[in-house]
Amino acid sequence: MKNIFILGFIMLSVISCKAQTIVPVEKAIDYRRAGNGIPDNTYLKDLNNLFGKYIGTWKGNYGGKTYTLFITKYTYTYDKVTFDELRIRYLITSSNGTILENTQSLPDSSPYIITGSYFGKDLSVYALDFAGKNAICGNAGTVFIRIKNTAKTSMSFGYEPDKIMISNDDCPGFKTAELTFPKDGLMLTKQ
Repeated sequence: MKNIFILGFIMLSVISCKAQTIVPVEKAIDYRRAGNGIPDNTYLKDLNNLFGKYIGTWKGNYGGKTYTLFITKYTYTYDKVTFDELRIRYLITSSNGTILENTQSLPDSSPYIITGSYFGKDLSVYALDFAGKNAICGNAGTVFIRIKNTAKTSMSFGYEPDKIMISNDDCPGFKTAELTFPKDGLMLTKQ
């Protein structure tokens, strides 16, 4: 009788365990569009090495500032779903070398780290979420990165600020925040 109970318990445990389903990271957009969320025990994995061309250090200039981006691949689990994504840390300096922004040493949990979201349907653009200092006053939005040449040494960096309502309490005089990145975008070269 004892053996039957143990065997029954083991079978119930095995039946109730679900195996992890591995899905290519480029399918994240399909889940996003469907609006039903991502099923539990799913791993959105970079099976086709789509992130490889972005990983590394990138540098560009705009408006008298030098932008250096440090792009890495990051894997994390949230609410029973595992994700591979890109993370971007950045260093922004003025023309005389003064550091204006630097997120290199911030922990992965920092809201100032640019975090990956999804590939566009044609896989040529990767979208990431950005929230900078004073995000509540408009310094937040979506970053779009795209490799621009076959040598994979040139990348465009587009930035679309979120359209938000600001309040006088949070943003005195209803003044929007200075943006960390230019809306016109920038061109970057792999270092």
